[in-house]
Amino acid sequence: MSHSPHLPHPRVPVSRPLLDLSQILFGCFLAGTSFNVLLRPNEIASGGIVGLSLIFSEVFGIEPAFLQWGFNFLILVIAAKFLGRAFVFRSLAGLIALPAAVYLTRFWPPMTGDLLLGSLAGGAGVGVGMGLVFRANGSVGGFSALALLFHRRLGLPVDRGLILLDGLVLLSAALVYRNAELILAAAICVAIVGRTARGLLNGMSHSRMALIVSELSPEIESRILTEIPLGVTKLHGQGGYSGEEREVLMVVARAPEVMRLKRLVKEVDPNAFMTVCDAHEVLGYGFNSFAVTPRAERPVGLAPAPTAK
Repeated sequence: MSHSPHLPHPRVPVSRPLLDLSQILFGCFLAGTSFNVLLRPNEIASGGIVGLSLIFSEVFGIEPAFLQWGFNFLILVIAAKFLGRAFVFRSLAGLIALPAAVYLTRFWPPMTGDLLLGSLAGGAGVGVGMGLVFRANGSVGGFSALALLFHRRLGLPVDRGLILLDGLVLLSAALVYRNAELILAAAICVAIVGRTARGLLNGMSHSRMALIVSELSPEIESRILTEIPLGVTKLHGQGGYSGEEREVLMVVARAPEVMRLKRLVKEVDPNAFMTVCDAHEVLGYGFNSFAVTPRAERPVGLAPAPTAK
């Protein structure tokens, strides 16, 4: 891969346990507060252990924080044998802090009584909080642990496991509340939580990846490197119909640079073939540093979305 000397140097990951712990605690506090001032007053079951605790609280009258501690601890004990000590240790801080935040803010006054506003703002608050926890290499156990356990024992994809578990929570809410508006609000909240957490984890500023096929690829490559400047990777390509061999240029650019790239390619070769697609997580030189958490054990970064568990 060719690089311009003007490209920024890659960041080197450093160990920052105190900063990570602070981020986990703040994320849990934000999620717990959003639950108490936005979701709980409007009876919005947001999915995951948080939503499940609200349903059980409605039926049995038990404080949701105690239910969250109990559910998360039970799940973590069951999953510990299969997910390893590292996952358990990463989950302890969040497991303790999130229900603690829910308990300490349980008497805070509600911010709104509107279902739609509560589901949107509450989902965003919980999503940002969980996103901060996940970015700090943490976890709160819960359904994320169960989904990983199902994946390792049953081969069920993690994203499908989360969808199945959240679906059961929404079904339980439907049976308990018997209110269509509450169920719709809960479904909106689940989607917002997942989208917000995933966006915060992967980076809110999406990049784009362009593939360029042209007879004038050397000139295009030279001008991209010197004028924008961006890195260029040269791939070997062969036409399926013609059988002709062509050089394919792969370029990853941030959103503001895409229009400059398009204009440059058009100037050099108006007949060039160019496709541009979203690149939601770009890691490496000039972009984000690689996450420390092994992908196989990552509790989030899942499709379609991670939720507050």
